[in-house]
Amino acid sequence: MKVWQSRSGGHLCIKLDRGEEVADSIGAIAREKGILAASLNGLGALEDVEIAYFDVEKKVYEKSKLEGSWELLSITGNITIRDGVPFPHLHVVLSDRDCRVRGGHLVKGVVSVTAEIFLLPFPVPIHREMDDEIGLALMNR
Repeated sequence: MKVWQSRSGGHLCIKLDRGEEVADSIGAIAREKGILAASLNGLGALEDVEIAYFDVEKKVYEKSKLEGSWELLSITGNITIRDGVPFPHLHVVLSDRDCRVRGGHLVKGVVSVTAEIFLLPFPVPIHREMDDEIGLALMNR
């Protein structure tokens, strides 16, 4: 993993290497840099991927494991505070070798080639709190 920070100290450019788990790596960077809120986007290639769709009626994530290597067409998300620590909330759009697209909430994804991510910190902390009606921890400054 390599992290470059802009001269102003705001924006970060992150390069994840083969074998690194995306959400864990982003969470580690946020903790190390003291980032309490941010937006992010990027691209790359992943393997050992698990994505999910949140079923509002059942209030559960329905998970899907994706075999093989996938082109990471887009990763987007944010970092907020959940249970006192930085929490990466990530969504992905992925393409297989036949250019068929899948997407959803990223549960797990291991870098197969690289992941190139730009992270823009927000100047004030954003916290998540459980919303019992929805069944998720939602942003609630």
